Amino acid sequence: MIRIAMIGGGPKCLFALLELNDLLAGDGAGLVQVDVYDPYPPGAGRVWNAGQPRELRLNVNSRIIDASSSLCAQTFNDYRARQAPESSHDAFPPRALVGEYLSEQFRLLARQGTLAVTHRAMAVEQLERHGEQWQVATSTGSGIYDEVVLATGHGLAGTGREALHGDMIPAAELTVEQSAQAMRKVPAGAEVQIRGAALTAYDVAMVLTEGRGGRWEPMAGGSPDALKYLLSGDEPRLITMVSRHGIPMTPKPQGIDSTAQRILDSYKLQLRQWGSSGTGEIRQMWRILLDCAIDIADATQIAASEESLARTVRKGRSDQFSTQSNPFEQIRYSLDAHHGRNPHSQEWVWAVVWSGLYSELVVALARFQWDPQDRKEFNAAAVNLERMAFGPPAPTAQKLLALHEAGMLRHERAGQGGAGETIRIDAVTAPAGVLSGPCPQGEPASELIRGLLRAGHIKIRPGERGLLTDTDGTCITAEGSRNESLAALGRPTEDPTLGHDTLNRALHPEYRGWSQRIIAQVNARNRKVAY
Repeated sequence: MIRIAMIGGGPKCLFALLELNDLLAGDGAGLVQVDVYDPYPPGAGRVWNAGQPRELRLNVNSRIIDASSSLCAQTFNDYRARQAPESSHDAFPPRALVGEYLSEQFRLLARQGTLAVTHRAMAVEQLERHGEQWQVATSTGSGIYDEVVLATGHGLAGTGREALHGDMIPAAELTVEQSAQAMRKVPAGAEVQIRGAALTAYDVAMVLTEGRGGRWEPMAGGSPDALKYLLSGDEPRLITMVSRHGIPMTPKPQGIDSTAQRILDSYKLQLRQWGSSGTGEIRQMWRILLDCAIDIADATQIAASEESLARTVRKGRSDQFSTQSNPFEQIRYSLDAHHGRNPHSQEWVWAVVWSGLYSELVVALARFQWDPQDRKEFNAAAVNLERMAFGPPAPTAQKLLALHEAGMLRHERAGQGGAGETIRIDAVTAPAGVLSGPCPQGEPASELIRGLLRAGHIKIRPGERGLLTDTDGTCITAEGSRNESLAALGRPTEDPTLGHDTLNRALHPEYRGWSQRIIAQVNARNRKVAY
C-alpha cells in the first residue's frame, strides 16, 4: 500500500485526488491510502467553505468550475441547475454554493472511490524525513507516509496569515469564517478603516452592509444598471478603504467581440512559439503583449499609442485617469463603457490582453529562468495588469458605487488621513508562495516550511516566493534534484509557476503529472508482487 498525506484539503487537493482515482483501475482498491489534513471541510477548504455568508460572490464566471470525474459528470453549473435552479442565471453566484459543490464531490470520492480517503480535521505542524518516508506531525500525534503533497492554498499549517497587524481584525474573521466575536467588534454606526482596497476589502464591505440587512434597488431615473443602497440601520456609518496608490480595481470586461478574439488568437500562437523557443528573451514577450494591445486598441478605435500603453502598465492606470481624484469615478466610467455609454479606456485594452492571453502566459513562463531585474519588473507590472483584468464583476462594482453614493464608502491613499477612533480591518491578503516576500529576504510562512528549507528538502529561487517544482509537481531540493516523495500544488508554488489563485482546473497540469507518477508506483509494486 502507498500511504499519501495531503496537507491542505481545498480544490487543488480535490482535483488531484479525483484524477488519481480516475487513473486507478477498479481492482486497485486497497492499494492507495490518502489522509487529507485540513481543519476545514475537504473539497472546499477554508476559502470556499459552504458556511460563509451568501453575500460573498464568485469573482469569475461560474462556467470554469469543473470537479467532474468518473464518479460524477456534473460541473458546477450542472450541480446548481439541480440544487439551486433559482441561481442558474447568475454568472457570479454565492461562493458558499461553490463550496457545497466541491464538498459534495469530495464526499462522493470518499464514499465511492477506489481510493481509501480519510479526512483528518487538524493542522500539520511539522514534516520530517525518515529514510524513504515522511513523518507528518500534528498537535495530537504523528503518522508515517510514503508520499506528501503540500496543497495549502491561502494558509500554511492550517493557520490564517492575515493577522499581521495586532490591533486589526483579520478580514477572514468577518468574511469566510464570519466569527460572531469579530462581527460584534464592528457595531452599528461605527467608523471602519480597511487596510487594502481590492477584492477582499470589497468582501468586507458587502458583509458589513448587505450582510447586515442592507438592500439594493434600481436607481430611479439613473442608468438601467445603476443601484441605490437602502439602509438597514445595522451597518457602519462609514467604511474607508486605504491603499498605497489609491487606484481601484477595474470592473471585469463583460465580453470580447469576435474581432478582438481573432486578434487574441493570433497572439496566443506567438506566445506559444516564444515559450517553446527557449530563447529566454523576456523583452520579446513584452513586445508580443504590447503589439497585441496596439492591435486591439486600433480595432476598437481607442485612442492609444505604444508609449501611452506602456506607460499605463508601468503606472497602473492610463493618463485618462491619472488626475482622477475620486477612484469611484473611474469605476463608474468603466461600467458605462461596458454598456456603450463611454469609449473604452486603455485599462480595458490591457484587461482584454492580460486575461485573454493569460493561459498561454502560464505555460510560457512556467519555471522560467529569470534575470533578477526582469523578475522584479514583471512582478510590478503583473500587479497593475491584474488590477485591470481581474477586478470585480459588474454587479459587485455597481454595489460599491451605490455604497459610495450613499456616503458610506470611500477609497483613500495611505497617509491621507489619520485613523482616529476607527475600527481597523486588515484586508491585505497574504502573498502567494511560502515566504512573506521574495527570497532571500522573505521569511517562511510557517515552521513547517522553515524546517523543510533548513533540511534542504525544498528550493526557492532568488527573487521568488514559491517552491520550485518539476512539471509533475515534484519538489526540487536545495541541490537541484527531484525530491521524489514530496510534491507541491497550487499557491505554494506561485512565482516559478503563475496564476494559481484560480478555480480553473485546466490552467495548471501538475496535478495530472503527480497522479500519473503515483499510478506508476502502484503498477511497479504490483509487478513485484506478481513475481
